[in-house]
Amino acid sequence: MVYTIPVQLLQETYSTEQSEGRTIVIRDACDDDLLDITRIYNMAVVVGGSTADLTPRNLDQRREWVYSHNPRDQYPVVVIEVDGKVAGFASLSKYHARAGYSEITEFSYYVDQAYVKQGLGTRLVRWLLDAAKRIGFRIAVCVVFADNAGSTALMHKFNFERYGYLPKACRNGERFLDVAYWYKELGE
Repeated sequence: MVYTIPVQLLQETYSTEQSEGRTIVIRDACDDDLLDITRIYNMAVVVGGSTADLTPRNLDQRREWVYSHNPRDQYPVVVIEVDGKVAGFASLSKYHARAGYSEITEFSYYVDQAYVKQGLGTRLVRWLLDAAKRIGFRIAVCVVFADNAGSTALMHKFNFERYGYLPKACRNGERFLDVAYWYKELGE
């Protein structure tokens, strides 16, 4: 099954730009992207510091994760391409199953190690925030390992506020990682 976002949402939120001679596209993720999504996510698992998964995920597990973003017009999963190659992915997810939290979305993003420090994380976060506003979410939240300098810098860049800090929240092998919780109100 392939999910697609309705054309109206596509026209409002998808982007293509030229940057330093490269074509950068953010578009809806489809089944053809699952190998790249799995590869990039597993790279994050192996490198550490950006996911609490300790073992690589298989293709079926990542497919299940993508398909859990339903309906896709409310919980999109997108990829970012650089010159036609998938260089990262991002999503808006349900914050909590209880209905009272339905105006809050949690977002995540991952960038291929070959493309870090090239502004793709910034583009993905900007896209996610713009999409969240258009969809009608009131608040966006993100969970970041406290020592993840890149993601922490992005939270500051987009004026997120840290609302929580949990020391030693995650065990990654012999190392404990602290977790910071960030939020941003999406109103005008």
